[in-house]
Formats: sequence, structure tokens, C-alpha cells
Amino acid sequence: MSSGYKHVGEFTRRFKKALKALSSETKERLHEKIDELLKGHIVGKPLKGPYKEFKVIRVGKFRLVYNDKEPCVILFYDVGPRESIYEELS
Repeated sequence: MSSGYKHVGEFTRRFKKALKALSSETKERLHEKIDELLKGHIVGKPLKGPYKEFKVIRVGKFRLVYNDKEPCVILFYDVGPRESIYEELS
């Protein structure tokens, strides 16, 4: 891959809908984190309990929830404020 990406990103409808509602500044910061993730420069914190299939990355007061169980594919599941993102996962 000449672009430097180690992974391919896939985005759920839920993720796309949540992203549309965010400010342009927040979207820009999220895009930077997504780029770092796809290049393999960072790895999120694994969640526990019923959400153990997901990992999360902090982006300011927001959380980026994703799954990287499939080789070379990162599924971006949801994004939202820390206060409510974990409730929305269930």
C-alpha cells in the first residue's frame, strides 16, 4: 500500500449519522485519529464486559468506538460524548 495505511476502514450507518451531527472542529480531530488508527500508529483501549469486542479512543470529550477483530479491517461503530456513548452501545 503506497498510502501508508495498514488497515481499511469501514463505517457503520450509526457512525456516519453521529459524525454528521458534530462540529467541523470535532470532525477534523476525529479524522486525524482515524488516520492514525488506519496507519497503525495508535491502538485504543479495550472495553470490558458486554462490550469486550470493541476498543475506544479518546478524542477530547468524545469517544471513538471501533472493532478490529477482522484482519486488516477496522470497523468504526460509533462516536459520541463520553457521558452517553457507553449507554448508546447497548
